[in-house]
Amino acid sequence: MTHDDLPDNVTPFPGAELPDEPAPSPHPGASAKARGEGAADRKAKPRERKPDFGGFTRLTKHFALIYGTDTVWDGETRRIVKIATVRLAFGNDTVKMWLATKGRRLVLPEEVRFAPGEDVGPDAINLFDGFATKPVPCTEAEVAVMLELLHHLCSKSASTDIGVEAVVTWVLRWLALPLQRPGAKLRTALVFHGPQGTGKNLFFDAVRSVYGKYGVMVGQTELEDKFNDWLSAKLMVIGNEVVTRQELYHHKNKLKWVITEEQIPIRAIQQSVRWEENHANVVFLSNEQQPLALEDGDRRYLVVYTPMSQDGDLYARVHAFLEAGGAAKFMHYLMQLDLGDFHEHTKPLMTEAKADLIELGMKPAERFMSEWIAGLLPLPMQVCSAEQLYRAFRRWCDMAGERYPPAQAQFTKGAERWVLERNERDPHTGQRLEPRLIYKVVAFKDPAGGRKAMRCWLPRGTGPRDGMAEGEWAVDCTRTFEPALQRFARAYREDGIEGGSGASVTPHA
Repeated sequence: MTHDDLPDNVTPFPGAELPDEPAPSPHPGASAKARGEGAADRKAKPRERKPDFGGFTRLTKHFALIYGTDTVWDGETRRIVKIATVRLAFGNDTVKMWLATKGRRLVLPEEVRFAPGEDVGPDAINLFDGFATKPVPCTEAEVAVMLELLHHLCSKSASTDIGVEAVVTWVLRWLALPLQRPGAKLRTALVFHGPQGTGKNLFFDAVRSVYGKYGVMVGQTELEDKFNDWLSAKLMVIGNEVVTRQELYHHKNKLKWVITEEQIPIRAIQQSVRWEENHANVVFLSNEQQPLALEDGDRRYLVVYTPMSQDGDLYARVHAFLEAGGAAKFMHYLMQLDLGDFHEHTKPLMTEAKADLIELGMKPAERFMSEWIAGLLPLPMQVCSAEQLYRAFRRWCDMAGERYPPAQAQFTKGAERWVLERNERDPHTGQRLEPRLIYKVVAFKDPAGGRKAMRCWLPRGTGPRDGMAEGEWAVDCTRTFEPALQRFARAYREDGIEGGSGASVTPHA
C-alpha cells in the first residue's frame, strides 16, 4: 500500500512509512519446508548429560540393594534408606545407571544382621562395627566416685550392709557382661525407681554414653509408637518413665518381649518390616512408686528403690569425673570386673523393693490368699468350703478398701491359679513341694437328700483318717471352720484388730 492508495479523507502522518505488503500465510496443512522452517526448528536437540562417575563409584563401592525391597544399605552412613532417598542425593540418572550395572551389590534381607562380636562373612552386612568409646586403663580408686553413686542408689535395697553389697555386685556384673562379651543378651532387666534427683539418670546416662550409637534413652512415646526403628542395632536401652500407672498392664507383655526375645521386628516409616537379632539390654528408670506391674515369682527384673537425694557434693564430683572423660575409665573398670558365675540367665535377687512391687501388683484375690497363707489374718488356715472362703474374702475386701470385689467364681479361679503357680521347694532336698492349698470338689452323702458334692479348699497335709470317708470328713471340717469364720467377721472393730494371726493348720478332723 502507498500514500496514493489512501482514501481522500486520510492525511498521512509526516515521516510515516507504511509497511510492506505482508506475505500470505501458508495453508495450515502446508509442510514445514513450505513454511520456511529448518530441521533445527522442527526438533530441538536434547541437552547431553554427562554421567556422575564419582557418584556412581561411591554407589558401587559403599551401597547395596536389599533384594525384594525398595531399600538400600548405605555403607557410608551405615543405615538403611529408601531408593528414593538415594535418588535425591545422587540424581536419578546416576542411580539408574547403578541399578542397571552388573557391578551393583545385592544382598538378601536376612543378610543384613546385627551380630556384635561375630564374623558374618563377606556376603552379609553387619550393623555392628565396634564401640566408638575406647576404654582408658585406670585403677578402681579412679572410678570410686561412680561406685559411691551406685552404692547410694542401692542403699535401701536390703536391710543389711551385706545385702546391699550383694545388690551392688549383681548390678555391676549385669553392666559388665555385655561389655566383656559384646552381643550378650541378658534375660533380665534393671528397674531403678524412687524420688527425683537421686542420681538415677546421671549414673545410667554415663553407662549409655559408653555404647555410643548402640545405646539409646527412650520415653513412653517411643514405646507406644508403632514404628520402632529406634530399637534397631541397640545394645543398651534405657527407658525413662516409659510406663505410667494407668498403662502398667497394657505394656507389661511388650516390655517382656523386648527383654526375652531373640529376634524382633523392626518397623520404619515407609519401609518393609524386617527381623533383626535382639541384643538390647534394658534398664527402666522411674519416679513412680509402682513403675511396673510384677507378678509373684517374677524372674526378669532386679528392682531397686532409690533413697532421697544425697546432701553432699557427690553429684558435683560425678559430673566433674564424667566431664574429664570418666566414662571411658568406667568402661575399662567394667571390662576388667570379675564376673564370677554370673551369666545371661542369672536370676535377679529378691530385693525389698521388688517384694513391694509384687504386692502392689497383686489382684485382690491374690493378696487375700497371700495374707491368709502367711498368717497375717485372724483366720485359721483350715479346711473350708469355697463359699466360706469367699465370705471371708468379701469381709476382707471391706476392711482393705477394695470397692469392687470379683464374683465368687472369678475369685475362686484366681485364687486357685495363684496357689498352683507358687513354686515352693524343700529347703533341704530342693524338690518341689505340693501347693499349700488344693481346690477340690468332694462328694458326700447328704441324709436329707440335698447336695451331693461340695467345693473345698484343702491345706497341704490334711485328709481323713481312721477309715472316715472324705466327704464326711470335709463336711465336719467345714462345720469346725464356721465359728472361726464368724469370729473373723467380727474381728475388726473400730479401734483395731482383735487377737493374733490364727494361722494354725488342722491336719485332721
